[in-house]
Amino acid sequence: MPRPMSPLISPLAATALVLVLGLGPSIAQETPPPALLIADAIDFSGETGTLTAKGNVEVFYDGVQLKAGEIRYDQTDDSLSINGPITLRDDETTVIFADFAELSSDLQSGLLRGARLVLDEQLQIAATEISRSSDGRFVQAYQTVASSCTICAENPVPLWQIRSKRVIHDTQERQLYFEQAQLRVMGVPVIYLPQIRLPDPTLERSSGFLAPELSSDDQLGTGIKIPYFHVIDESRDLTLTPYVTSGGTETLEARYRQAFVNGAIEVNGALTFDGLTPDAYRGYVFAEGTFDVAHDYTLTFDVETTSDPDYLVTYGVSDLDRLTRRLALARVDRKHINQAEIIAFQSLRESEDNRFLPTILTSVSTTRRFAPDMIGGIATVDAEVHGHYRRGDDAATGLSRDVARVGLSAQWERSWLWNTGLVTRLHAEGHLDHYQILQDPLNFADETVTRVTPILTFEARIPMAKATTGGVQHLLEPIVQAVFTRDTLNDAPNEDSQTVDFDEGNLFSTSRFAGRDVRETGNRLNIGVNYTRVDPVGWDLGLTLGRVVRDADQNQFNAGTGLDGSSSDWLAAVSLDVQDRLQLAHRALFDDQLSFARSETLLRYTDPRYSVLSGFTWLEADAAAGRLLDTSEWSLDATVALARDWTGQVDWRYDFETNDASTAGVGLSYHSDCVRVDFNVSRRFTATTTLRPATTVGLTFELTGFGAGNEGSREQRRSCAF
Repeated sequence: MPRPMSPLISPLAATALVLVLGLGPSIAQETPPPALLIADAIDFSGETGTLTAKGNVEVFYDGVQLKAGEIRYDQTDDSLSINGPITLRDDETTVIFADFAELSSDLQSGLLRGARLVLDEQLQIAATEISRSSDGRFVQAYQTVASSCTICAENPVPLWQIRSKRVIHDTQERQLYFEQAQLRVMGVPVIYLPQIRLPDPTLERSSGFLAPELSSDDQLGTGIKIPYFHVIDESRDLTLTPYVTSGGTETLEARYRQAFVNGAIEVNGALTFDGLTPDAYRGYVFAEGTFDVAHDYTLTFDVETTSDPDYLVTYGVSDLDRLTRRLALARVDRKHINQAEIIAFQSLRESEDNRFLPTILTSVSTTRRFAPDMIGGIATVDAEVHGHYRRGDDAATGLSRDVARVGLSAQWERSWLWNTGLVTRLHAEGHLDHYQILQDPLNFADETVTRVTPILTFEARIPMAKATTGGVQHLLEPIVQAVFTRDTLNDAPNEDSQTVDFDEGNLFSTSRFAGRDVRETGNRLNIGVNYTRVDPVGWDLGLTLGRVVRDADQNQFNAGTGLDGSSSDWLAAVSLDVQDRLQLAHRALFDDQLSFARSETLLRYTDPRYSVLSGFTWLEADAAAGRLLDTSEWSLDATVALARDWTGQVDWRYDFETNDASTAGVGLSYHSDCVRVDFNVSRRFTATTTLRPATTVGLTFELTGFGAGNEGSREQRRSCAF
């Protein structure tokens, strides 16, 4: 039953109630907001001008909620004397607990003894007394102990605590100022600071030092990173991270972010002096940005550059071996795609010379999709102008070939559903490509190539569905697709179709090549069958089996692709999903004698304790694709909850053909309600002429409860066990 106000409150008591909460009408003041007092008993003395409320007292006034055992109001001093246990809540994130308090009638200013301040249900500050300023902005706590760790009766010493003479909480700026502060870990003093400023748990962005990171590397030595985060204004911030090591490395890392009304940019970079190379300095810059511009267009840019090929790997920035600089303008809607872009490449591979790579590419394209009135179906037309440039000047060999291309394409398709359940589809497309070729007289003496590629496709499929006991759904769908096109096409420079992939996604495609420079030729049949099983108890199974049969071998594909010959290898794909916990995907290419050209398996398992992602890949050697040896590689990335708050990680990549691991790593994390500790050891086994294998050890330590972004720690259930 809801607890009512004290019964039979006299008119004098009601008047005193108004006075207690500062609500009395005055000629010189505006009428204060309404208030509510609830108590088991209320007594008013007209002679002394005091009012006393006892038993489960609750006061609600101007967004402030007060709970206490007893409240006594003195009209002469216009003050409140409050006996505990006291709970004073200013908003959803700030709560004060106390044994005794003397406050003003508006509950804003005053003194609380035996108090404890709790911020955002994370950080608690215990104090002998707490005082509040008259406007409620500043809260001062004296002789304090601050921690976000749980304090237990059997173990009253928290994992960490900050003891200080005084703490000032600026509720407007959401900052905490500690005076004569001492950090203790498991009760042992480890550092003393005369003054320290930390953000309270509700502040998302605040200038100051971030958690340091310790590391040890075979090549760089033992080092430390101390990031400093600086808020420039509401839309900009800068993070500077000095990094020094015992090996003589001096690095300054930087990250700059800025948000605009119509977009955002982020720039990451570093400048290093390490003496590992003849260069006076080393570094990198990665930048990206996105902007919404006029007429629903989006402008994006992406910049990746580095001083030398080994820098990114040496300093653990990235394992990229080809960098891009890209500027693009695009608009996408239901019926149109318009795009213009320019891309510059920088290869970091030892086997590639940037002078003879198409390092600068430009393209402008437009695509329109519509439904023709006369013939029905869906039609698509697109046009593209493309060019790429090589810096080299070696026309005799063709290595410095430059190419410009204009392409026009049109496609149309329409499907029919027959009474028998048969689904048929007719698809027609045509492509016109014109090339202008420079600096390659050996292969293209005429310097121009024009070709027309017509393609006609007829497809038939029979979906067959069946429901069995328990609500299990089965779907079986045989598919036959006939593709008719030319046997030969004029040769053109192949720049965008160097690699070919054959999988269930392009089994029924008119061309397995990725770009426009090479198109699949010759009449052929794409045949296959799909099977799907859906079980309501929570597991799904999918199977695909198919191959390509040609009327003649066009000699377009290498043996390692599985598409060579008049008949391709068989493509088999399996997918399994068990209650969203276990996912298994397998794909294989094999011939009629069950000789495999490719086999790939991916396994993922997740539950509250385990997370495992493992994959195995086997690829047949393909010299034409630059793969001189068979590839047999296993990878593993797993995490396991070892105990409460403790998590172990392991990652591994191993090549069975060379009997060598390429990377390996283990890690241990402790994430509790008050601290985060991450320890990891990783080993890189690969090497180049200038980069040797290395082992890296990293350690980060962070106290939670200061600044926003600790949602994960708040989810950790408080426990008395370490």
